[in-house]
Amino acid sequence: MEEKEKSQNNKVFLILAVILLLLSGVLGWQLYEQKAANDQLVVEKAQLVEDKSALTAELDGLLDKYKSLEDENGQLSEEMEAQRQELLQLKADVEKYKGDASKLSWYKTQLAQYKDKYEVLEASYDSLQDVASTLHGEVGTLKTEVTQQQSLNRELTDENMGLANKVALGSVLTAYKITIEGVRGKNEKPQTRGKRVEKLRTCFILSENSIAKGGQKDIYFRIVGPDGKVLSQGRGDEFDFEGTMMTYSMVKQVNYENRQMDICMYYNAPTEGFTDGKYTIEIYTDKALIGSSSLTFK
Repeated sequence: MEEKEKSQNNKVFLILAVILLLLSGVLGWQLYEQKAANDQLVVEKAQLVEDKSALTAELDGLLDKYKSLEDENGQLSEEMEAQRQELLQLKADVEKYKGDASKLSWYKTQLAQYKDKYEVLEASYDSLQDVASTLHGEVGTLKTEVTQQQSLNRELTDENMGLANKVALGSVLTAYKITIEGVRGKNEKPQTRGKRVEKLRTCFILSENSIAKGGQKDIYFRIVGPDGKVLSQGRGDEFDFEGTMMTYSMVKQVNYENRQMDICMYYNAPTEGFTDGKYTIEIYTDKALIGSSSLTFK
C-alpha cells in the first residue's frame, strides 16, 4: 500500500515538473519576444529622430533660399512672405512632434509641396529680373532719360510685386527666358528699325509644374505699342482677365503635359510697318499674367 502511494506521489511530482518546465519555456519565449519588440522600438525611435533632424535641416535650407531672395530683391512679395511664415510654423511643429511616423511622413509631403511652390515663384522673379535688365540697358546718358528710366524702374517694381501677388502658389504657370525681337526675311534676320521689321517674334519657356492642371491651354499675347494701344488683327478678339474683357493680339493653343515647353509666336507687321518706340508684350494663360518683356525700335 505504501509503495502504491509512493508511486502515485512520484507521478504527481513528475506531472508538476513537466508543467513547470512548459511554463518556464512559455515565459522564456514571451520574454524573448518582448525583448525583440523593445529592440525594434529602439531602432524605430532612433530612425525617427534621424528623419526629424534631416527634415529640420531641409526646412532650414528652404528658409535660407527665401532669405537670399529677399536680400537680392530688397523685400519679398506678400505671397512669398506668407509662404515663409507657413514654413516657420511647419518647422516649429516638426520640432515639437514626439515620434509619430505617420505625422513625420505628412511633414515630408508638406515640405515637398513648399519646394515646388518656391521654384514657381523663383522662376517668376527671374523672368521679371530679365525685364528689368532689358529696361535698364535702354537708359541713355542724358539726365532727362535717366529720370525717365528711374520712373520706369519704380513702375516695374510695382508691376513685379503685383505679378508676384497674383501667382497662385502651386498651380499658376510661369513664362521665363522671354525674348522679343523684330525679324525680316526667310532667315529671320533681327532688325532694330521698325519700318524694316516684317514680324515680331516672341519666344519663351513655359514652366514645369507637376501639380498644375494639364491639357489644352490657350496662351494669349498682348502687344502694346508706343501709343499705349494693343495691336490686334481688327477682329475685336478678347479674353477674360480678372472679370475684365481684354483685347489680345494673338493666341496659341498648346497641350500642356506638366513639363517645360518651348513656345514661339509671330505677329505680322501692320501695312504701314511698325513705328519707332517701345513695344511691350504680355503673356497670359489660365486667367493670369505669366510674363512680360519689351523692345524698342529706333
